[in-house]
Amino acid sequence: MNRIKALTCFLLVLSLLAAPALTAPDTPALANTDAETLKISGDGVAKELVFTRDELEKMSMERHVYSAINSFPTERVDYAAGIPLLTLLEQAGLKESARLLTFIASDGLKQTFTISELFEPRFLFAADGAKIAVPALVCLEYGSGGFDQINSTSLRLVMGQRAKSEQNNPWFVRFLTSIEVSTDAPEAWPAVTHSRTLGPEGVTLVLDHPDFDSVKIYYTTDGSAPTVQSRMYNISATRFQPLLNKPLLISRTTVVRAIAIGAGKSNSTILSITITLDDTSFNDLAGYEFAAEAIEELAKKAIVNGVGNNRFNPGGSLTRATFVTMLGRALNPDAESPPPEDRRFGDVNYDSWYGLHIAWAVDNGIVTGYPNGTFRPNTPLFVKDMQLMAQRAGLTEDAIPELGDINKTATRAQAAIVVYALMMLNL
Repeated sequence: MNRIKALTCFLLVLSLLAAPALTAPDTPALANTDAETLKISGDGVAKELVFTRDELEKMSMERHVYSAINSFPTERVDYAAGIPLLTLLEQAGLKESARLLTFIASDGLKQTFTISELFEPRFLFAADGAKIAVPALVCLEYGSGGFDQINSTSLRLVMGQRAKSEQNNPWFVRFLTSIEVSTDAPEAWPAVTHSRTLGPEGVTLVLDHPDFDSVKIYYTTDGSAPTVQSRMYNISATRFQPLLNKPLLISRTTVVRAIAIGAGKSNSTILSITITLDDTSFNDLAGYEFAAEAIEELAKKAIVNGVGNNRFNPGGSLTRATFVTMLGRALNPDAESPPPEDRRFGDVNYDSWYGLHIAWAVDNGIVTGYPNGTFRPNTPLFVKDMQLMAQRAGLTEDAIPELGDINKTATRAQAAIVVYALMMLNL
């Protein structure tokens, strides 16, 4: 028996001596970087190209800093030097019809992106609040301690963030060997699903997706269209910190809209859920009976909100942004975020709750703004301006309710009856 144990130990030692040494993930590629090549091919480029590492190193390299978040989630800052991805693709003759890019690594990993998502503006979100545009980069030098500490690395793809919360780090591709460019139209991600449970404090809303860890679910609760800039529901991958992915507790009538956004496919359609709770009966409408029906019907559809404690504040004023938002929610409930070319007013935050509604109103000739190129979203709304917007939205002059002195600021009750009249006209 002792001889068998001794023989077993001897064979184990031999096997350990013969086994390759355990190394850091980048070490195998680092040991053979001189032999690296990068192939670009596919029907989305005019010609197939193969770059050697030496050829890449002789090109004009750029240095950039990248903010990144992984799916744990943990924030980090990376420093990289390399060639802009677009520069390499243009050398291969990138076609206008190209739609998909698949990055293939020597370890078998494949990561696909749509052309649009990879080349739309991406940024470094710096610790001091700065937002600096950065390109998608095929880097040859990489590190996390500053440019004075970056080292030669296996070819790797890095890119910036579209939003400060975007988890871009899982998309970095190490050991990159080839890029396949395709003209195939991207598929769309399936829509977000949901379940709800009524409890003593309101409705608990759970959002879900068939590819929960491959996409991020973004949502809004103000009726606006969700984008990558919106709040993220599935903050952590389920294998890391699933308890961070908390259901939403809805305690008042609310429109929740959610979208799935992930790499390699078009965004999903928008899920829109109206959760109606018995909170739309306001206790401060005495003296405003002429507007009570309009206010409560609009509240049921989450077109207007109260101010808390079952109060609507019907005699209070409202801003130009608030009224246009009411119009948008009533007449264009499926509004999408406006493209950059429609963001014409310098004083409008188009990523805010009112931005897409103002863009919609401009496109439909409802608002034009001021001659100096501003909209003045936070300026109180006057009755005469409200009447003009209502007419442009389709309400004839004789159908506009009696609103009194047109030179006074409009009240929330007046705005409600105008928007309600327009909504009924468009049913």
